[in-house]
Amino acid sequence: MSLAPPAGDGPRFFARALSIGIELCIFLVTVVTAFIFSQFRKKHLEWTKLKVSPLEEKAPVASSRKLSQGELWRSGSELKRSDGKWVAAAMEGISTGARDPAHTTRTVNHVLNLYENLLTKLAEQDLRLSEAAALHQTVECYASLVYCVIRASRYNLVERLLDDMVSQGVARPLHFYESTMKQLAGVKKYKLALSVYDRLAADGLQPSAVTLSCLINFSVEVGELQRAISFFKALSSVNTPSIRAYMTVLRVHSMRQDWPSTIWTIRDMQRRGVAVDTLALNVALGTGVTEHLEEVEALVEEADSVDTVSYNTLIKGHAQRGDVGKARQALRRLVQRNLRPNAITFNTVMDAAVRAGDAPMSWQILEQMQQRGLKPDRFTCSILVKGLAKSAEPDLRKALALIQQVAPSCDKAFLTHVLHSVLEACGTSAMAQQVFVEMRRHQISASPSAQKQLLQALAEANPE
Repeated sequence: MSLAPPAGDGPRFFARALSIGIELCIFLVTVVTAFIFSQFRKKHLEWTKLKVSPLEEKAPVASSRKLSQGELWRSGSELKRSDGKWVAAAMEGISTGARDPAHTTRTVNHVLNLYENLLTKLAEQDLRLSEAAALHQTVECYASLVYCVIRASRYNLVERLLDDMVSQGVARPLHFYESTMKQLAGVKKYKLALSVYDRLAADGLQPSAVTLSCLINFSVEVGELQRAISFFKALSSVNTPSIRAYMTVLRVHSMRQDWPSTIWTIRDMQRRGVAVDTLALNVALGTGVTEHLEEVEALVEEADSVDTVSYNTLIKGHAQRGDVGKARQALRRLVQRNLRPNAITFNTVMDAAVRAGDAPMSWQILEQMQQRGLKPDRFTCSILVKGLAKSAEPDLRKALALIQQVAPSCDKAFLTHVLHSVLEACGTSAMAQQVFVEMRRHQISASPSAQKQLLQALAEANPE
């Protein structure tokens, strides 16, 4: 039989043969590609099962042979006491499951069941985990379990696992404790993290400087201020605290209103060459301004890191004493140091003048504030209205004009309060009527006493 194409049909035959050849090549390439992809996917899935969180190092592989689920559930009589391979394989299965990225409830429960089964089998053979496996394997297995229960929000199991480590004779190294505390802090379980520290200390371990710094924060978060101070002292004895640690302990002293400890901390920063930044300085100033104003004033003058807030704090201290002279002096010093006063600065100096009973001075300070391009606000209005003298009509008119200026940014409750205060200071019926007009404009109802006051003022103005 001849394979040659029929006479006159050669080109069509060769074209068809070429087409068939191309289709066969495409088919073979597809098959090879699919095979390679399936092998790659298989390897990828195996790698994914072993992948762990960056918070912890990957647990070492104890055995090249995977332990099947059936083997994990064997009875104690089937497992030979002399053969420790099943323990290593069981721990590998637990660690792998605990690190599973999927981390479903079913997976977590399965891992915990495997762990309980392992302990049961060990108990049946009168063995402890420390006797059946290497230390690094057992520690990594428990680290995986801790990671698993924290990620699953089953925090009540953390201490149970630590208790198991004790009963199983598994030593708890420092890095294990510190990793556990770090994970608990990551989910804001600070009290539990402190409980883990108590175990660390009970084991005679010394935490690192970084851990001590974290423990200060944990203590503050749960309100254990004295403990935070103790951790800070421990940190100071082994290393120079960071600015963050100093800031935390300064806030603790502020909460306790402990000025001696505050100033000691500032001086300690200076002795150790830690820059006292503006934030640290202002926290310290706020602690001492009420009872130790002179020392606060000296600290402001010597510090290079002062800002407007620093001087506002100092002026507030003078205002609380009603010392308008010192308050104005601090304002001048602020300007001399090339700082810009703000509305709070001027409001606080006004408050000092009002407390000192110097109403004219308070209005002068308002003028200075406006000359600097600063607009009065509701606090300005409240301070100046508080200082109104009865029947001082010029000041009453200025106060009413000030209320009209700030009214668009004030709520009705505030306007009700300040307008009634102005009305109480009115000594003439004409001025009282102006206040009533302003109250009606803001739809504010006059109190019964205010209405009575207006009627009396009208009666005095028109005795007939």
